Amino acid sequence: MQYTIPEINNGVAKVQFSDGSYTFVELKSDMTEDELDDLVHHATPPHLKTGEAPSFLSAGASRTAAPINDASAGDTRPQWMIDRVVAYGTAEAQLEYITESGLAAWQAKVAQIKADNPKE
Repeated sequence: MQYTIPEINNGVAKVQFSDGSYTFVELKSDMTEDELDDLVHHATPPHLKTGEAPSFLSAGASRTAAPINDASAGDTRPQWMIDRVVAYGTAEAQLEYITESGLAAWQAKVAQIKADNPKE
């Protein structure tokens, strides 16, 4: 999908598409070209995107809109464990916390997470 950036004001770029439609995206000073292209891709109006219809769908089909089940649906772990894992965050986030705040602060945070989400 081709796009043009006709103007940039206060870190916000106007993105113009081939049919004249446009949107605005917030820029970051450290973003890469790939990150910009990805951001614009996600902001592209649906009528300009191309894709393939899934095999279960055809024109004229009638369907019922519904949310996808919760990601933890079917998870056999106890709720306290799921809650702790969510509270701990990703391994990267944990390492960043330890690097920025120190191991003692991380241990205190873990103790609080465990206190907030006790084993049943």
